[in-house]
Amino acid sequence: MSGTAAWACPYTDFPLVEIRPDRPDKPVTVWANRVRGADAVAVHGNRVAFYGGYGKERNRLAHGELTDTCVEPTDVGLLALPDGPASGRRRVVSRGSRIYIQAEPFTAWSVFDLST
Repeated sequence: MSGTAAWACPYTDFPLVEIRPDRPDKPVTVWANRVRGADAVAVHGNRVAFYGGYGKERNRLAHGELTDTCVEPTDVGLLALPDGPASGRRRVVSRGSRIYIQAEPFTAWSVFDLST
């Protein structure tokens, strides 16, 4: 959630969905998306980042730009935390332009901010 908007990337087709109850004429907007299995999504303006994925894509950070109808992929890389990739268990939360990751032993949060 960011301000009055909530963002989601629901299973099984993984569209990017924006829910804005403050916009009664169009409270839900949907973009087609090819990124599968993300644990978190960050949005800033027309840019979007998806973190996580299945199997070897666990630490993937996929960037894209919003068009009228879809998320257009722009770049894919790996997100490394200060101590390296999150190889064990982790907690992932996103809000607005930020993705928060807490890896074992769960003592500190790392933050990726799409707006910077």
